[in-house]
Amino acid sequence: MRKVLFIVLFGLVFINLNAQISRTGNSNGLYQLDSTNTTRSVNVKIEGKTTYTDYKVISLKNDTTYIDTTLSIKKEYKHNFIRKDNYDYVAFHNQGQTFNRIVYDFTDNSIFPAMGFNAKQRNYFTLNDVKYYHVPTPTTELMYRKGIEQGQVVDALLTANTSRRFNISTSYKGLRSTGEYRNALSSQRNFRTTFNYSTKNKRYFVRGHLYNFYFSNQENGGLTDESIEYFETNDSNYIQRSRLEVNFTDAESVFEGKRYYLDQNYALFSNRIPKKQKSKLPLVKPIKLDSIQMDSLQRASQINIAKNIQKDSTSITAVTTAVVDSLAIQAIKKDSAVIAKELKPYLDFKLGNTLMYETKHHRFFQDDDNSYFGDAFVDEISDHSSFQQFNGQLYAQLNSAYIGSLKVKANYFNYNYHYNGILYYDDYTVSDKIKGNAVSFGADWYKKFGNIHLNADASTIVLGNITGNTIKSSVMYKNDTLFNVKGYVEFTSKTPDFNKQLFQSGYENYNWENNFKNEVITSIGGAFNSEKWVTLQGDYNIIDNYTYFNEDGTPAQTTETLTYFKIKLIKAINFRKFTLDNTVTYQDVTDGDSFFRVPKWVTRNTLYYSTYMFKGKPLYMQTGVTFRYFSKFKMNAYNPLIGEFTLQNTYDVGDYPVFDFFVNLQVSRLRMFFKLENFSASFTGRNYYSAPTYPYRDLTFRLGVVWNFFI
Repeated sequence: MRKVLFIVLFGLVFINLNAQISRTGNSNGLYQLDSTNTTRSVNVKIEGKTTYTDYKVISLKNDTTYIDTTLSIKKEYKHNFIRKDNYDYVAFHNQGQTFNRIVYDFTDNSIFPAMGFNAKQRNYFTLNDVKYYHVPTPTTELMYRKGIEQGQVVDALLTANTSRRFNISTSYKGLRSTGEYRNALSSQRNFRTTFNYSTKNKRYFVRGHLYNFYFSNQENGGLTDESIEYFETNDSNYIQRSRLEVNFTDAESVFEGKRYYLDQNYALFSNRIPKKQKSKLPLVKPIKLDSIQMDSLQRASQINIAKNIQKDSTSITAVTTAVVDSLAIQAIKKDSAVIAKELKPYLDFKLGNTLMYETKHHRFFQDDDNSYFGDAFVDEISDHSSFQQFNGQLYAQLNSAYIGSLKVKANYFNYNYHYNGILYYDDYTVSDKIKGNAVSFGADWYKKFGNIHLNADASTIVLGNITGNTIKSSVMYKNDTLFNVKGYVEFTSKTPDFNKQLFQSGYENYNWENNFKNEVITSIGGAFNSEKWVTLQGDYNIIDNYTYFNEDGTPAQTTETLTYFKIKLIKAINFRKFTLDNTVTYQDVTDGDSFFRVPKWVTRNTLYYSTYMFKGKPLYMQTGVTFRYFSKFKMNAYNPLIGEFTLQNTYDVGDYPVFDFFVNLQVSRLRMFFKLENFSASFTGRNYYSAPTYPYRDLTFRLGVVWNFFI
């Protein structure tokens, strides 16, 4: 199989080298950042000239980036099945499994509670993860990545504009990977389709998406105590990892659901919307010429053009290029400056609304009950948690050059977290659902004063079955070319996740109904970001009524205040064609380390070499070694029954280095990734774990491709 893949990839490289090298002697910037240009003999006529900046990617907050086809070390970090940088996490051995968190972030909190089952949601696309597009020509991106043992990941995107104002996109990511250990198969599907549209006069705008996901994982509960000994001593009889015993071989968890989202707004007033006039360019006023200027124009044999200036403003361009009389040209420039000064500052007022409906289901199946989770009510386990939510928002937004952007909003949140029936057992009863609604009001504001950016956001629940509020504010000084400095503070009071409040299972010990207090989170932080110098980020978090899963796998709420801080440093050191990319984090829990644990140090350091190869620079290469490490601590354990990480006091995990060797290649818009993961396993010891009893992957060869297509 590997030989076949190698032959296919070699063929792709050969095809690209022959098809995309400019043979005219003029590179036309083919291998510059504008990688959408190409010398391929595809004849497609489009209006005007396109560059890479025309291929836009738009976020939920309307931040715009571009489809980037370059090769960088950041692409190396993101070349995984979730296509995100996993610096804050430790991946399990098989792709498609969960991730154990080692660096935490308590910012950007919602006042509405979530379903929970957080160990299953790393590959889940939130509203912020879904992107919208605007492209001048149909665009495709394909990603392939080899699975563990058997299987692969394929992620495909197709987007096109049917007109300048309407775009549609479809994305599908499929994953299947068997893994090296028994009962570790991952099978997942992620489907997204989006659209966005605006009217010709820009008064009405609408966008939306449909998202459907299905994450299935076989669950083995980790290695048995005997198998852990065989693994750590590297017993030659168990080099083939499928021979190691696991805690169970008949369990499976499924996390699935779908979401519908719509966002639309209408500008009731805007002085940026041009009014209908007879002239083709209504924003430009006709220029009046005095008699001296008119005589000059006549002497220049431009009498007809001069007469048309007062009738049609489009003649101005013809005049400025045809008139040779210097006096007339100076007059035109002077009047144009006056017109520019008379332009009014922007002002618009919009009404809009967003609608979101989502369903989620978490299921756990086991053919026979297992003492690993304690006693059971039934022999065959079939747990099912369901969640439906509707979130509708009405807002009014005023955009002004004087006050910035001010949005006033009202939200209606309806939720239904439920099970099939009420559980009656001995001396306690567990209800079947948490159902209710909430109404919140709030506002957010953004204003830019020169290089200073101010932002504030506040919301509070005023009606309903739950309570909560949040206040967020930030200030940033941004120097576009060198650096930016940011400071922020956030206060949030929110209801804990629903699965911490209510849970039902076929296992006796996993049934509860709690009435927890709101978690109160205070985060204060700042950052200095500079690609030229250094990036330094830090935050300090104070959390009251922190809820977590204890050693028994059941939720608990502490009365002790949790205080946690971290400092992250990012610095790249360049020497000729060599680069040392460093990310180092120091963190500490000053209060609350009995229920909240993190490693003191987390670091990732990559030394790599970059160069163009061959005559004409058709091939760009990056090759190097990545070193990852985190200090030893009592890492949280994974509980597949509840889809969460739980507290444990038995195992110390960490203090082991992981080295990865990689070679990444780029030929035009084709990027290839080759990697030896954890090649240091044979000489650093077999004590590498992603969670207690769950070993990290051994020495593994991986390859992948990302390919962009543009017309």
